[in-house]
Amino acid sequence: MNDAGERADLIRQIRRIELKTAALADGSCLGPRRSPFKGSGMALANLREYLPGDDARTIDWKASARMDRLVVREYEEERSRTYYLVLDRSGSAAFGSSISKDRRILEVAASLIFAAYRQNGRMGLCIVTDRVEAFIPARAGRSQVIRLVQALITHRSAGTGTDLAAAFRFLCTRVRRRCSVIVLSDFDDPGFARALSHLRRRHETTAVRVTDPAEDCLPDVGHVFLEDPETGEQVLVDTSDPAFRRAYADALAAADRRIEGDLRSCRVRDVRVSTEGPYDLPLRRFYAHPRYRGG
Repeated sequence: MNDAGERADLIRQIRRIELKTAALADGSCLGPRRSPFKGSGMALANLREYLPGDDARTIDWKASARMDRLVVREYEEERSRTYYLVLDRSGSAAFGSSISKDRRILEVAASLIFAAYRQNGRMGLCIVTDRVEAFIPARAGRSQVIRLVQALITHRSAGTGTDLAAAFRFLCTRVRRRCSVIVLSDFDDPGFARALSHLRRRHETTAVRVTDPAEDCLPDVGHVFLEDPETGEQVLVDTSDPAFRRAYADALAAADRRIEGDLRSCRVRDVRVSTEGPYDLPLRRFYAHPRYRGG
């Protein structure tokens, strides 16, 4: 399918997604709930250490004097209404057996955009490869939905590499009010943990990790060229060699453990979404969990 055909097919799929998002917006996904993060409501939630960029008006000077360090007041919001999607559009996301990881990322993003709209939420977008390629500040309304969906359909990445940390640092700088950040990526990037940890301290953060079953095993098809989708580098391998297939599986398992360990060390909750099968069920189960809903 050529580029125009893929774009037309994606438009049709997004139209179908809009009709299906009632289930995602019924309160089990991005629906009305007690906020799992702190904001600028009326009820004092707790005190935390001052971070560069915090509003100086929130500093509690009496508590700071007692604790011998600057602390700010945090308030609990009644609703979580502002969301930012971080979309990984790097070369590694182009991989896929039935559909690409990139396509699944776009489908999930469209679902979350429509779900937020149905709950009168504000949604923004950050697209990243080896750089931040697009940023749309969060707003509410139908016109914002159109703007975001148009970005999903028309954006063509300039970079092929992955630098998730660039997006996390960017959001820490550009988004001052606390919100909910949802990162859609395969997380095939070993350098994101430190920046993600800093982002989580400022914003409630969720990782939606998109995977493809074909990545878990290497079929025995003889000699083939394997290509790195981000660098274009090719290497000839013998897939009929059991030792090579074991080494390949071990490398994948090690990478999976690294990603899980990085997300866990950052205290970022994650949900896996596969390129095969429905993607709404894992999302609904995740967002219905009492830990997320504030129960």
